[in-house]
Amino acid sequence: MLLTRTNRSWAAVAAALLLAGCGGASGLGLSSEDNNPEVLGKAMAMMAAPREARPVNVTGKPLGFFVTRGKHKRTLIAFDLAGKKELWRHEGDIRSKVAVGREFLVYRSGEKQLTGLDVTTGKPMWQKAITGEFLGLNADAIKAYYVVKQATGARPTWALVAINGKTGAPLWTETAHGQLGVPAASRGLVFSPFMSQWLVVMNATTGKQLTRIKGVDEQISFVDPMGGEVFFGSKFGVFMLDKKAASGKRAESTYGSAKLPKFIRGTYYWNAFDPIQTRYTAYDRNRILWRAHAGKDKLQFEDDQVVVHTYRFLFAFDAETGALEWAYTNPREDVIGSVHSGKAIGLVSMDGAIRALDPKTGKKIYETKIKEQLVGASFDVEGWSPHDAIAKQMSTVQALVAISRDRDRRFDDVKRFAISALANLPGGSATKDLLAVISDKRTPPKIYDAAVDAVIKRREPAGLPYLVKALEVKYDFIKGTKPVAVGVVARAIYGLRGKKLPTKLAGRAARGLLMQLRSPQTELGDLVGVIRALGVVGNGKELGPLRGMLLAYRANPAFSEQTATVNATIDVLLANGGPLERETVAYVANDGHTEPAIATYAKQALQQTALAAGGK
Repeated sequence: MLLTRTNRSWAAVAAALLLAGCGGASGLGLSSEDNNPEVLGKAMAMMAAPREARPVNVTGKPLGFFVTRGKHKRTLIAFDLAGKKELWRHEGDIRSKVAVGREFLVYRSGEKQLTGLDVTTGKPMWQKAITGEFLGLNADAIKAYYVVKQATGARPTWALVAINGKTGAPLWTETAHGQLGVPAASRGLVFSPFMSQWLVVMNATTGKQLTRIKGVDEQISFVDPMGGEVFFGSKFGVFMLDKKAASGKRAESTYGSAKLPKFIRGTYYWNAFDPIQTRYTAYDRNRILWRAHAGKDKLQFEDDQVVVHTYRFLFAFDAETGALEWAYTNPREDVIGSVHSGKAIGLVSMDGAIRALDPKTGKKIYETKIKEQLVGASFDVEGWSPHDAIAKQMSTVQALVAISRDRDRRFDDVKRFAISALANLPGGSATKDLLAVISDKRTPPKIYDAAVDAVIKRREPAGLPYLVKALEVKYDFIKGTKPVAVGVVARAIYGLRGKKLPTKLAGRAARGLLMQLRSPQTELGDLVGVIRALGVVGNGKELGPLRGMLLAYRANPAFSEQTATVNATIDVLLANGGPLERETVAYVANDGHTEPAIATYAKQALQQTALAAGGK
């Protein structure tokens, strides 16, 4: 991608002049020296000093720019987040995200036009016609930059155009015969992804290419100036732009990638090559929010954390281990815009609610509202650190429960994750919450199955009180009560084998299991779990009822093909009982009236018990 001045390149220059209507251009070729650390170091030395952590706009206030829903035209609302007040409104045909500079903001208006507004008043400053297919725009403090694709002859060309942010006047144009991504600009340099393989570094004043980085083992699909640094990468991870980035290799660069659950669809930043993502769309509802700096030997995410935004839900994860740190669920409406200011996670939802969360805890630290239905949001909030005192807070456990029981069918994968996260939490309350999901008739089958699996695998003794309480519900037609998920509860108690359980609580569990064992309403498939659970908590009280059950059902033809219940009874009697239980099983094994399959199992069980006793 060397800047060429050959006769051949002047044809591209002429096309670019027509395209941008500006006074100078040059071509970006496909060949260039890549990954030169010395040249990259010189380019970075040209960068201005990092500015302090504050918004770029001239007011210095943290601002949100919110786009309302409209049939024909939309309204852009500038909102002072610190003052919790609207600053101005502008009506227009808004077709792209808003890019914010010091004294201006710019957006694509209609199909073939850019519009610049005064950031303090919202009044139009200029309009500029664009030629070609618009692919996206961005801005720094004083300039705006946009990319278009132009069909010229047999081969299309792409053009990166710089314009004055206050006047819209063209400054320079660079063209290429390969796909250019939406650029970013910071501290006097412009950074443009190119053909998903390179990051081109350019002088923001002249457009001259200074150097470029070729991704060796990863594509380059975004560039994001943030917190005084510049980051680039793909959906798989993030590189910091420093001298080590000249290698183009993950292992030799300041590179990081967070460990995240499989359900995550968000990316580290917008895809610079996807025109859809230059607009306000559902992509804004699936994001990974993060901050980072150079660690000892790799990229270090701030507080070892990334925050995932997926529609109405936010989850904070330990970037290294993938462990869940907190969860947040937004009331009712999707979060259509989110941002990490460095000190707060800013959110705005479809119903106009604006909130901020503490990145470390997930607690709300800011809340206000505008009375509009919104479709999109952009922010200029670097360093924003609100501190509202908000009494009503939802804990992570409460958020996970709310997510797992959410009625929106779009989020089954998120719900399954919430259930698995609940299952991993210590303490008994998660067992209670999982049982509530299981007991709810409206729970979708896949979520029900996930909750069942989670409550069984927990093996958490602190959850036993809630399991016992579920067992103690009696079937009563008059009162309209009946136990729910008896088999699931029994299997969860069986999972506590080997755990130290409180004697009184284990006794209550045994009584509840015996009640369900005797109940004619208990389903046959649940009896196996009930019997096995009695073997864990019965403490001998189960032996008499199980002996009677074995003798009553050993000859029942209903169990000739469904022997699991009787087999489980035999197992518990031999494992927990003494001579009387062995004598009972022997009688069942040898009596001619016993169903053959049950008799065979009883004989085998007696042999295994004898062998085990002999081994001792």
